[in-house]
Amino acid sequence: MKTECLQYFKNPYYWAVIGFGLAARAVLAYLDFRYRGAQFWELAAAFWNKTGSITMGFLILVVMIRRFSCDAELRTFPITNSTAYGRLSLFWNRLIGGEAAVVAAVLLLYAGNTGISFLLGNKMDIPYGWTGSFTHTTAAALAGSAGYFALSAMICDLAKNHPVAMCLCGLPFAGSYFINAGTVKPPDLFWFLRYGFFTEQMRGRTIRSFPVFWAVWYAALIGLTLFWVIQKRKERKEL
Repeated sequence: MKTECLQYFKNPYYWAVIGFGLAARAVLAYLDFRYRGAQFWELAAAFWNKTGSITMGFLILVVMIRRFSCDAELRTFPITNSTAYGRLSLFWNRLIGGEAAVVAAVLLLYAGNTGISFLLGNKMDIPYGWTGSFTHTTAAALAGSAGYFALSAMICDLAKNHPVAMCLCGLPFAGSYFINAGTVKPPDLFWFLRYGFFTEQMRGRTIRSFPVFWAVWYAALIGLTLFWVIQKRKERKEL
């Protein structure tokens, strides 16, 4: 697991995406400081709503889940599959290592946004409880990012094709941004698309519309996808 975890951190694109996300946040924070000073801390607390969640979505889809299709794409699959480590244990190590990399990325973005905000807004009055509020939204973003990575990684493992996995997982994720929560009512299609694919949590929000249903839905989604992965691996003799 340690080896697979280090592979994520050794990937220069992992750091490039995080750096780009923080650079974008720094530019936006400066513009907020110059032109929307009265809303500066409110906008800083909403980091996960757009910049943070988009950065994590891009990081997971474009950089991280490729580990689950690289053997097939690089034609090293017969070699890795011929060893005991190259079977199901490799999948678990990549998944657990990836979750560790997701946690690290969320914490780096959390620290980066906090540092940028305090650097630019140190002369403004900081609202009471701002740090606690931002930490709460970060916890929601962390849970959503971990779930989204697990689902996307398993789909990539099933497809053995990175571009296909990006499309299958990216479209519902991106589509959620264009659906106004105030205009959807359960159980219509747009309500399901808005809340059904981890985007809401990655944006630092908790689902208040039928939360018990969504808890069951996410557990079933992850569980059934994992079951499908194991079944396909049995068919491919990858266990």
